[in-house]
Amino acid sequence: MTEANSRQTFVTSADGTRISVTVTGRGRPLVLVHGSLSTSADWQRVVDGLADHMTVHALDRRGYGRSEDAAPYSVEREREDVTAVLELAGPDAILFGHSFGGFLSGSLALEHTPAAAILYEPPFFPPGLVADEEALAVYEGLLAAGDLDEALALGMRAFVKAPEEEISAFRSSPAWKVRAAFAPTWAREMRALNAFDSERAPFAKITCPTLVLRGEHSPTWLREGAQRFQQVLPDARLVDLPGQGHDAAGTGPALLAREVLNFVRTLPA
Repeated sequence: MTEANSRQTFVTSADGTRISVTVTGRGRPLVLVHGSLSTSADWQRVVDGLADHMTVHALDRRGYGRSEDAAPYSVEREREDVTAVLELAGPDAILFGHSFGGFLSGSLALEHTPAAAILYEPPFFPPGLVADEEALAVYEGLLAAGDLDEALALGMRAFVKAPEEEISAFRSSPAWKVRAAFAPTWAREMRALNAFDSERAPFAKITCPTLVLRGEHSPTWLREGAQRFQQVLPDARLVDLPGQGHDAAGTGPALLAREVLNFVRTLPA
């Protein structure tokens, strides 16, 4: 099953913003929330691996893809976007979030627990602020100067803690310019993460079955944070993705889809 078998629809969020949703497949509904610097289209190969078994509702977060944006930005508005897509998908929908999408999904589940959740390296329990305030100020200065290329490099180094060789390889790939175009949205997301206190968040309230995913080669802080998050949930399992880092949707989509389906098969019908 490919993108040609998908249908495009929109939901209207609580503040009136139109959010794009691509619906693909058949079976139990799953709402897919992508992370920073990407769109739902970057998950198409994972969606294809799920489509014979699940109906995937892949949203474009506000400011990305075909979705609208609105000022001022608020993480609460983003959670309302996800809620609107969950309502479209139905009460038995599974919520799947990656990275910042995992943050949105996990923090939303504190108030509205889904039927089940899958969170791939949500940036909870960082060793200090996710984004150092000094680095974030420099990043925002680069954005103001229109230097998206250097801003992205700084963000990879300071926010993700990516090694220099990985940044260099990424910078020479065709994906770099695509990601750089989204650099302005990263600043507001980092500020949202800095404002969230993982240590005080009542994660034990997330009682639904939960799968926490992490890449074998992901940055240490994301791996350790994923483990801590899994340990405070009452019904969660932690699965490592062998040979993968933070972007298994691009580097190991078949593996990622398989782990999702393995988890879904354990859930009550």
